[in-house]
Amino acid sequence: MDKGIRPACNAKFVELLPTRVNSREGNTAFRKNVIGYVMEEFGTTLASAATHYNHAFIAAKAVPELATALEGLGRAEDKKGGRKPKAKAVEATAPTEEAGVSLGELVGLCGDEDEPAAAAPVVQTLVSEGVKPCTATHTVTINPPALVSVRKKSDGSVVAEGLTREQAESLVAKAKQAKKAVLEVVA
Repeated sequence: MDKGIRPACNAKFVELLPTRVNSREGNTAFRKNVIGYVMEEFGTTLASAATHYNHAFIAAKAVPELATALEGLGRAEDKKGGRKPKAKAVEATAPTEEAGVSLGELVGLCGDEDEPAAAAPVVQTLVSEGVKPCTATHTVTINPPALVSVRKKSDGSVVAEGLTREQAESLVAKAKQAKKAVLEVVA
């Protein structure tokens, strides 16, 4: 064949398009036939053939005459993936008397009235994030889990080091279940 892979795949795509049945099974069979043709004819991998199919599909979308023939083919727009938005942006508004909260009350929630300079950033934070009570910052120290070792009971040779207690017990249980060497946990 004197054509390249991409033009041959495009031609096969357009050739088989009128025979496609617009259903889930029909669309799957259509894609399978085009990809199978490319793999068999050119000896490509499945991934390579799928890439050529995708390029043929994109090229066919660019042709206005094929728009009706392509309906239902490909992934739905809401199933395209990508990152989901974390949160909707909330517009910051200044507190009003209508909301039932005055600016003086906001200052009173966090900070002393004697320290207006310290209260200003708090008020801006409260206005941008909404009214919430003042929370103190606490430092919490989390002790790392104690690491243990696993060794053979018979000769005392170390099998694994630096495991958590759960990991070590899991390793001992797996060895026991597999009827391998008898292991023990050492602190």
